Amino acid sequence: MRHHGVTAPSQRTAGQQRQRVLGLLQTAAGPVDAQHVADELRIHVTTARFHLTALEDQGLIRRGGGIKAAGAGRPRLTYELAPSLDYADIVSLFAAHLGGTASERERRALRIGADLAHRVRVARAREETTIADLVVATLGELGFQAHSVLNSFDEVTLKICTCPLAEVAATAPEVVRGIQQGLIQEVIDCNVSATGARYRVVVTPDARAGGCEVSLTLQPI
Repeated sequence: MRHHGVTAPSQRTAGQQRQRVLGLLQTAAGPVDAQHVADELRIHVTTARFHLTALEDQGLIRRGGGIKAAGAGRPRLTYELAPSLDYADIVSLFAAHLGGTASERERRALRIGADLAHRVRVARAREETTIADLVVATLGELGFQAHSVLNSFDEVTLKICTCPLAEVAATAPEVVRGIQQGLIQEVIDCNVSATGARYRVVVTPDARAGGCEVSLTLQPI
């Protein structure tokens, strides 16, 4: 039987190799094949294929156009980075193009947040039955962390870390506030039967104007 202390280093090595493979694709001028990865990183081509397949399964890379092989062989399979657009990117684009006054931008951002909740499929019938669990689970799916939850007379206040949006919030706090409020409100409204009551979301930005922490207050209606 192999001792656990022997397998752990190999797992760490595999993880480090995979990060090197991902880094190579991030800096490549175009799609690359397994042989190119193997040559550049000085690993066996089978190992390169293993890491490329794992990265593809994780959604980090995708198959690119094939490289024509010499002679009559089939084109070699290539890989490239998968395109991605995260929540911070979306909010930044909204902030740049909404226009109008701050109050107008916030009203538009509320509607955008509600639509976004459906687009990213967080506005759905969910398993959570308490308002706090519902919102914490939703924030987790969106990549945010709730680091405190306070219950007081049926009102719930959550402190969340919005580091990915801190830079946007510094220049367009009304857009960040509106999108967060509209998105969470839509999720809550879709789950009234599960939570047993209606709630109104109030978003309070960090007093440091664009800092990391934001408060979400859920007030029973």
